[in-house]
Amino acid sequence: MEKVVLDAVAREGKAEGRKMKKDGKIPAVVYGKETKSMPIEIKIRDIEKTVKHLSEGTLLITLKLTGKGMNEEKIVVIQEVQRDPKTDEIIHADFKQISEKDKSIFKVPVFSTGLAEGVKIGGVLEFITREIQVRCLPKDLPQKFELDVSTLMIGSDITVGNLKAPDGVEIMTDKHKVIFTVVSHKIEEEPKPGEAGAVEATAEAAQPEVIKKERAAAEGAEGEAAAPAKGAAPAKGAAPAKEEKKEGKKK
Repeated sequence: MEKVVLDAVAREGKAEGRKMKKDGKIPAVVYGKETKSMPIEIKIRDIEKTVKHLSEGTLLITLKLTGKGMNEEKIVVIQEVQRDPKTDEIIHADFKQISEKDKSIFKVPVFSTGLAEGVKIGGVLEFITREIQVRCLPKDLPQKFELDVSTLMIGSDITVGNLKAPDGVEIMTDKHKVIFTVVSHKIEEEPKPGEAGAVEATAEAAQPEVIKKERAAAEGAEGEAAAPAKGAAPAKGAAPAKEEKKEGKKK
């Protein structure tokens, strides 16, 4: 089981958020059976790096505590991370201390391997359950579960019961819970001739041509009404047409 080391400093009372952020740190808390709730501070870059590792599997963290006369290590897991809703930056973290001698409940991520047969013929692989709860000693904790989905056809699935836990690990999640399934990719069919949808589609498609013809006819009528007959006097109040001046040489 992979471990990472995270430096932390014990702090007094409430944290001054702005000052800590300016110093590149965030407030956090560590608690557990052997530890009362203790306020600490950690570097933002360190916790971001640690959380990024979590996407690859479960991690046990060695928390190196200093400050307030302390210089010790605690085995912890990240229980919760709070992020700023606007910037998505981590602003707070909770750590739970784990006893190396007692069994605890952990969340282990699940990953798929292979390409499902159902996907090859147009289906879609759906990821229903992303984490599995297990109970074990920290030393037996698996980093992740991997399931081969290559045999999945459309309509078939893989449940928690298909998982094989290593020795010393008890799976706590309901064995009937679906992890992966392949569903058919729905394609909207065009309405058949004679159906209501087809009639509406035909009318809608024809509409632009009808409008075009009506508009052309209307424009033609307006043009005929606006053009005076040959030899007719100009309408009353209408400005007379200006005669073009002929340019010539002055004698």
